[in-house]
Amino acid sequence: MYTGYQMYQAERPTSAREQREIDMSNARLVAAVGRFGRLLARPVRPRRQTWRPAPGRPAPCPGTSR
Repeated sequence: MYTGYQMYQAERPTSAREQREIDMSNARLVAAVGRFGRLLARPVRPRRQTWRPAPGRPAPCPGTSR
């Protein structure tokens, strides 16, 4: 029964209103993916650990230095 309905959907042309709704939902989907993609593509600076000494200096013990 469901297969017959799918065949009916595939054979009949969509109306202008249905096509506009499909296009609007596709546009919302593309916009959401674009926003998410920008978040993933943004370069992330690694956080510097502040307890580490500068290069060339001896490391103090983190538990005793205050």
